[in-house]
Amino acid sequence: MAKPTGRAIRVELLETARALIQTDGIGEFSYGALADALGIKAPSIHHHFPRKDQLVAEVAALYRVEFADLVSKIEGKTVTDRIVRYAALYAATAKSGRNCLCGAIAAEWSSVGEDAQQEISLFFSEQVAWLRAQIKEAQSRGEIRPAGVEPLTFARLLFSHLQGSLVLARSDAAFVDTAATTRALLRSMSV
Repeated sequence: MAKPTGRAIRVELLETARALIQTDGIGEFSYGALADALGIKAPSIHHHFPRKDQLVAEVAALYRVEFADLVSKIEGKTVTDRIVRYAALYAATAKSGRNCLCGAIAAEWSSVGEDAQQEISLFFSEQVAWLRAQIKEAQSRGEIRPAGVEPLTFARLLFSHLQGSLVLARSDAAFVDTAATTRALLRSMSV
């Protein structure tokens, strides 16, 4: 069975589930809501994903890979430029009225299965590792004070700032511009 878009129903399920989780959260996400959004019956979903945790885990895995691909394409004249461009990925998500998929799932950690939890943990560790590598490089180039903060700690601070900004942007548009707030954080660590 295919949707009128010509894509397989499995693709439609994954994309629509992602959108619902990013806008409504994992607690509000259900097979009923997914079926309604796609104009199908809930048993059709069970054919592809017998359990909700299987669907959530696959959505999270796809998101993790897609986000990693976006991050791998980030370029910049300076390391701080790259970090600000990274922050812009979060701003784009906030502007779309969505939350980070992995952040939305992590907010309700105990309500998802182990496979989804593993994907979320991988996403978080990959993002913090990327930021840490950028910070170490910025320190070695003299863009950020070497004695400021340990790179891992600063990476966690930046990542927490970006994830938190997405949550806050849902109720206050002042938090949408993560690039500006990230620039301010980086300036506070500048030489």
